[in-house]
Amino acid sequence: MKSSKISTIELWRFILTVAIALSHLNTFIWRDSGEDLIFTGGRVLAFFLFLSGYFLMAHYQKHKKEDSAKPAASAWKYTGGRFKALYPTIFMGVLFAFIVRNAISGTKITEIFGVFMDSIWEFLGISQIGAVGLLELKTVIIEPVAGVSQLWNGPLWYISALIIAGLFLYYIVSKSEDFFTGLFAPLFVVLTYASVGLTDIGWDRTSVNAIGFPNGLARVMAGMCIGMLIYYVVDYLRKKKFSEGLKLTFSVLHIGIAIFLIYTIYAGISWSEFTNGIIVLLFTIILLTNKDYISVLYNNSSVCNFLGRLSLYYYASHIVIVFLIAHIFPEMSYHASIVFNILFTLCCAYIMMCIDDYIVTPLFRREKIEKKSTKKKLA
Repeated sequence: MKSSKISTIELWRFILTVAIALSHLNTFIWRDSGEDLIFTGGRVLAFFLFLSGYFLMAHYQKHKKEDSAKPAASAWKYTGGRFKALYPTIFMGVLFAFIVRNAISGTKITEIFGVFMDSIWEFLGISQIGAVGLLELKTVIIEPVAGVSQLWNGPLWYISALIIAGLFLYYIVSKSEDFFTGLFAPLFVVLTYASVGLTDIGWDRTSVNAIGFPNGLARVMAGMCIGMLIYYVVDYLRKKKFSEGLKLTFSVLHIGIAIFLIYTIYAGISWSEFTNGIIVLLFTIILLTNKDYISVLYNNSSVCNFLGRLSLYYYASHIVIVFLIAHIFPEMSYHASIVFNILFTLCCAYIMMCIDDYIVTPLFRREKIEKKSTKKKLA
């Protein structure tokens, strides 16, 4: 499998991240306002779950020989790499939210330390809905209350859950790929969606489902399982020689599904989660196969690759901007708030990315760079 980025994937990472951010703007600020809400975001989180599972499996296939020999060590190594790559963004997002939302709420200086300690799991990158949710149920609240666990940047539960789920899944597939693909993944997906349910009512992240996991974590693991399974489909399609007719078919599907997703995001059409998931799954396979005429237009696009990278920081900061703009401009109209939220979040995301690139990454990577340079000198 090629290790280079697929520019169409990067472009859609950004588009769907913005869609999710706008859906949160509606949910937290405008839901009860009586406005005719647009850009609802749809149900697109599955796209990111499928991608995470796919790339986890791609990593395993690349290191298959050594990982199968030491599954536990390999799982921890993989998870450590993911944590090191994602934690700076998680920390910046939580810290930004902590500062802004405590300032908005007027938290007393004498209470700041206590509120911080109540939120320590989130600062450590293991949100309550992720790891701590296995031990104790927590409540997502808006106002800080001393002695009550907080989620300052609630959407980051998803990244926390990805890291945790990745540890389990990497170990299982390293232990036995046949067991994972033939039994565990299909069974886990069926049991999870049967237990959690296919409606918003059925999926309550604060409750434990029949499998014994918090529903949010179970849903993430199930989505990643599907992504790991589609690796084999994509691998087959990439090795297959595409005829002009097949390229045209994939191109039509690419355009059709893209229009469908944009329309549902704009118009707020709410399909069942199962139906939407099937459509997103097909779209993910087409993008990852990367052989249709549309995908070729985007290949090696520096703009798309930049937007894809920016999407992580956009996601980490968007909910803070939602609360901040609503506080500073309480009389702002709905449509203006959409524009301002996108612009301010883009600026904030770019600043975060620069901090990561020029401050955090050099500190995290210094040891690795020094080791590489030492090896070259010895060689």
